Amino acid sequence: MTDLEKWQRDGEELKWSLPPQAAWPLRVWGIRHVRAVWNAWMVERHYRAFEELGLVRTGYDEWVLYAIARGLC
Repeated sequence: MTDLEKWQRDGEELKWSLPPQAAWPLRVWGIRHVRAVWNAWMVERHYRAFEELGLVRTGYDEWVLYAIARGLC
């Protein structure tokens, strides 16, 4: 089973859906990787800001970051 198949299975099992698809220039190879890094940084910043509240990571953020890096959204 490939990583993409595992990713799809996780989304189906957990009933996750992707945010609206970005415009095609933002899904071009180099740009989508920059977007993924930027969004990963924003997610980490968010969790650091609220870590004392005990936020629990569900995995959804990482699931979406995978899709961004692959040009799926």
